[in-house]
Amino acid sequence: MATEKNPFEQIPEEVTNVIEITNQKDMDDVEEQSISFEPSEDGGVIVDFSSMSTEMSPEPEIAEFYANLVEDFDEEDLAEISQNVRDKFQADKDSRSEWESMFEKGFDLLGLKIQETSEPFEGACTAVHPLLIESAVKFQAKASQELFPPGGPVKSQILGNVTPEKESQANRVESFMNYQITEQMPEYFDEFERMLFHLPLIGSAFKKVYYDANLKRPVSEFVPIDQFYVSYFATNLRNADRYTHVIYKNAGDLRKEIAADIYIDADIGEPSEIPSTGFADKVDTILGVSPAGDNDSQFVLLEQHTDLNIKDSMCDDDEAHPYIITVEESSGSVLSIRRNYSPDDDTKQKRSHFVHYKFVPGFGFYGLGLMHFLGNLTMSATAAMRSLIDAGQFANLPGGFKAKGVRIVGDNEPIAPGEFKEIEATGVDLSKAIVPLPYKEPSQTLFNMLNFVTAAGQKFADSTEQIVSDAASYGPVGTTMALLEASSKFFSGIHKRLHKSQRDEFKILARIDYEYLPQEYPYEVPNVSESIFKKDFDGTIDVIPVSDPNIPSNAHRMMLANMALQMAQQSPPGMFNIEALNRTILRAANMPNLEEILPTKPETKPLDPVTDILAVVKGIPIQAFAGQNHKAHIQVKTAYLQDPQNGASPIMSKVAPVLQANIQEHSMMIYQEQMNGLTRVGLEQLPPEEQSPQNIEIIMGNAAQQVLNANMAAGQAQSPEQQLVSLEQAKVQLEAEKLKVEAAMNNAKMALETKELDLKENQLLLEAADKKVSNVMKEQKTQGDRISKQQIKSLELLTKVAIEESRIESKEGETALKLLTRITEMEDKDKRERELTTAKLITEAALKAEKGED
Repeated sequence: MATEKNPFEQIPEEVTNVIEITNQKDMDDVEEQSISFEPSEDGGVIVDFSSMSTEMSPEPEIAEFYANLVEDFDEEDLAEISQNVRDKFQADKDSRSEWESMFEKGFDLLGLKIQETSEPFEGACTAVHPLLIESAVKFQAKASQELFPPGGPVKSQILGNVTPEKESQANRVESFMNYQITEQMPEYFDEFERMLFHLPLIGSAFKKVYYDANLKRPVSEFVPIDQFYVSYFATNLRNADRYTHVIYKNAGDLRKEIAADIYIDADIGEPSEIPSTGFADKVDTILGVSPAGDNDSQFVLLEQHTDLNIKDSMCDDDEAHPYIITVEESSGSVLSIRRNYSPDDDTKQKRSHFVHYKFVPGFGFYGLGLMHFLGNLTMSATAAMRSLIDAGQFANLPGGFKAKGVRIVGDNEPIAPGEFKEIEATGVDLSKAIVPLPYKEPSQTLFNMLNFVTAAGQKFADSTEQIVSDAASYGPVGTTMALLEASSKFFSGIHKRLHKSQRDEFKILARIDYEYLPQEYPYEVPNVSESIFKKDFDGTIDVIPVSDPNIPSNAHRMMLANMALQMAQQSPPGMFNIEALNRTILRAANMPNLEEILPTKPETKPLDPVTDILAVVKGIPIQAFAGQNHKAHIQVKTAYLQDPQNGASPIMSKVAPVLQANIQEHSMMIYQEQMNGLTRVGLEQLPPEEQSPQNIEIIMGNAAQQVLNANMAAGQAQSPEQQLVSLEQAKVQLEAEKLKVEAAMNNAKMALETKELDLKENQLLLEAADKKVSNVMKEQKTQGDRISKQQIKSLELLTKVAIEESRIESKEGETALKLLTRITEMEDKDKRERELTTAKLITEAALKAEKGED
């Protein structure tokens, strides 16, 4: 752990005008620093030290203001201060003991430790439902991606009016701070991710940002919750009466800091084993680690930020002011006392070195985490899951009772599938000797309850993933955006709080840069060497996180970009900047090599007409500039567009619109130059007191009319000879037009007469055709009548013949029918007579038989 060190201790002045080289190692060091030697005009050598590394260090006045004040107090005062610090620390520790014990129980719900148990029976399930740890890991991954992008997490913002100087300053600040966090402070990302893992579980996490005098640079480290204690009545760090950072130091590190005058050399004894706390012991138990006795002995330093009413050369009043006091806990020695307010602050406000990250604001100082929200649900899900697994185990390997005299060979080992074991049970019914207990299969109701509890917990933690996965079935982008916003309310609020806390952290880092940077600090980033200046952090540039507090995920950015793209496709051309929109979409998709995919268009420069045409062919934008020969540009480009071998060719169809637009620009520039010249002349003739906007508009109107008249006159002005030639040409043209008109009239007249003759001829033909048609129709009618009469007579004759034939056929049919009837009757009579005769014979035979006669 790092301490709130004194970053303002004076550094021994170095001699920079002499380089002493004593061995090969020094030679190597000099080569690594790339010191350049150049001959001067007088024959000497100029040594360039600009490439040597520059370190961050405080100015002497600042170092004196933040110096260690322990030497200014007597033993009695130091003893009182020490006792006061330790008593307040113990009181703050005791005030939250129950709060810490809750987390000791909650850590068991993470399921990070593999356990075996014999309760309630040997081999019972000890698995823990991953609801809690899954939600924490997902939050850590999402927040890390949003708050720490690959290019760095810092973005600059200009306060006040925007000027080119401020824009350049903002770019320097943003570039340097991202370099600091990603390159100069390698611990930042690791500490930041540790903080993001603790934060969702516990609800509160702390970061400490300070200047490390040994490393000569700022440091940002995560402070675990069990090493940071705040007074009971505090609601935030700003109004807290005190807060204490518990720092563990081994003997070696402490000696180095004492040697650097960070702490005084006091009698603090020997390091001892760190006193155990329930919170720390629980974490060690989960991880399976423990201190190794004397080899891990540590000093415990209590760094308390509080107000003291002490005698100070910088304060001549009797008020209490902010100080930072460091006390070694076991010995009670005061190692440092430093002022904790700025030297130019007349109000002596407390300076903050800590940043409080909250998951969800609670009822007091500490935030609420997933252990508070999902602890009970995780316990319920764990109990249901263990019951289901145990029920399945009993159903697969049931137990029961057996008679006392029954012995299974091989003791009571479980029977493997397909195995038969021998049993010693002479004369005993085996079904009566062994009675299995009625174990049930895992309950379907309990399984459904487990799914319900799990779904409820996951929905509370984050339901955005399901919305994104089902986005294709929701339809329009607006609907999906509404669902995303509704599902991510929980994380959006947390993200805004993280954004605000990260901004506070960057402000502390910017303050450190302002206090410790030299006037110019060179540094190197990939492909470029730059410098940052102390004055760049003068407060005119604010630093904020890159993340957008209103858009907490890439899914939101992609949806917004797609919505903008749809609007651009449906809007008139030119309303949207398609290039900027495509760049935004690719950036939201985290597309690598974005500058290579969408390179920035080169800046346009004034070129000659032919070079302009070549640039357009290559796809390079062109532009009309003031001072160019606009008429020459118009003439050359118009001729090129009219040339059938060049601009008028179909293969140059894409070039023509660009050149035409450029011709319009040049035409407007000509008009603009004419208007500006005439307007300027009109203003020079107008007294200054009369140069009102209304009069200027009148002058511009007169100038426009003068330009119109001049352009018309330029097109009409001719010499007398030219005028005569023009008149003769006009006469000849008029005569030619007259002859053309007369010829056209004669042609029309002849055409009309021809039409009349054609019409008369057609009329005669129609009349003749009508007469011919009438005669033919009469002949056809007479012949038709004659044929019709003949056909009618033929039909009458045929009808009579048919009737007569039918009558004859009817008579013949009746005669035949009578004959058939008579024949049938005769046959029936003979048949009946034969049947009667036969029956009579049979009857007689029967009677004789009865009488016994032959």
